[in-house]
Amino acid sequence: MSEQSPQRDPQAPAVELIAVRADNPGPMTLSGTNSYVLRDEDQVWVLDPGPKDPEHLAELLLACGDPSRPMGVLVTHRHLDHTAGAATLARQLAARSGREVPLWAADQGAVPGSRPLPSTLESDHGTVAHVIHLPGHTSDSVALLVDGGRLLSGDTLLGGSSTVIVPQDGGRLGDYLQSLAILRAMVLDGRIGSVHPGHGPAYDSPLDALEAIEQAIAHRHERIEQVRRARKAGVLTTERMLRSVYGPNLPEQLQDAARWNLRATLDHLAEGH
Repeated sequence: MSEQSPQRDPQAPAVELIAVRADNPGPMTLSGTNSYVLRDEDQVWVLDPGPKDPEHLAELLLACGDPSRPMGVLVTHRHLDHTAGAATLARQLAARSGREVPLWAADQGAVPGSRPLPSTLESDHGTVAHVIHLPGHTSDSVALLVDGGRLLSGDTLLGGSSTVIVPQDGGRLGDYLQSLAILRAMVLDGRIGSVHPGHGPAYDSPLDALEAIEQAIAHRHERIEQVRRARKAGVLTTERMLRSVYGPNLPEQLQDAARWNLRATLDHLAEGH
């Protein structure tokens, strides 16, 4: 986080946070992708515009308001359920407002047309939000800590489900555990008061947020121990390991995600953890 950011004007109204859920439910997206609009009076930002769905993008435009000053579109990571509509929305906001609307991403190679992320989002009243790099789910995963302690976590923390570690997108279990440890410390020291994930319901209190983070940490350590025990028992192939760790009745639609998590865990152990 930047230590040079101007303090927010204490007389300014609170930054408004509007959640708009895309109609793309599924095993990986839960109830759908949560897109977020930040409004500071007439200045607006959009986080994770989601799929390239005309109805969803129209809802986001409506949430942004008109007239408004769109300041930028930001994505938390490269996956298409968060990014596919981003460039289109940025163009729509630019056309409507007559001003340039940047698209920001941590990995510009994975999000065409994007620019490097700023460290903070700034409005006329000061700092609206800080960008926090939290690799693990993917190498480019970030979150946004909005004025008032509201964390928009992307897929680093989900509502009601565990996160997938995706090795082919640079996801690493060690990075993920470190990112969770950072979030835990931020809740304990009062910097995070609620968590608003990329999928699933929000954790609306510090206690709920802390419980979710600690459950995610415990879940990963339990999986590590399960894989370690399976290897000691002579289970060596991926498919046998999958059945040993996840059971014989794992639904087919979850098997790819389970394989990614298993690969990430095996890589973690191979690194000497």
